[in-house]
Amino acid sequence: MQRTDWNRYYSSPMPTAFWSRMIVKQHLLKMIRKCRFQDKFSVAELGGGGSCFCESVEAKFQISDYSIYDSCQAGIDSFLRKNPLHQAIFTDLLKLQPDKFYDLVFSVGLIEHFSREETGRIIRKHFEMTKPGGCVILFFPTPTLLYRITRKSAELLHLWQFPDERPLLPEEIRKTADKSGIFINGYTIHTNFLTQYAALYRKT
Repeated sequence: MQRTDWNRYYSSPMPTAFWSRMIVKQHLLKMIRKCRFQDKFSVAELGGGGSCFCESVEAKFQISDYSIYDSCQAGIDSFLRKNPLHQAIFTDLLKLQPDKFYDLVFSVGLIEHFSREETGRIIRKHFEMTKPGGCVILFFPTPTLLYRITRKSAELLHLWQFPDERPLLPEEIRKTADKSGIFINGYTIHTNFLTQYAALYRKT
């Protein structure tokens, strides 16, 4: 399988990236509010290189620590330029043995870039890095008609940059996630065309 070139992506994102990120950001903030953290809380963003969410999360909530984990050095460098006081860990998430745990672990646009078996392992990694009682939030594309039309159009225009993206059905995610946490909320986001599903769990 051809892999996404993340160095290329960070240097030249898709034209629709800004719009899509703005929409997902608002839904991410809504999901975090549903976690109902009472005090300062720690955050890990997996696949968070070049994070466009850190500043907004910090502005809306009391954060004690915000760390990203990514295997793309360009993404790591981009994040640290914008957020020099935070931690960025260069790692292969499939091989990572966590030694630090967080109140909130989330990812946007990560778990769909793996095989079915690897996707399950990455989902479990979110829960492994979360403190008991903490929250896991997953955003991933789901194959609605709108998604398929938008993606096909981008491919025909040679704008599509994600050859390994595998849009996922919520049922596939829940087969793994339900074993590690309590499902709190989930819904489909249609307004960014490349339709996303958002899922919120509390770790048991």
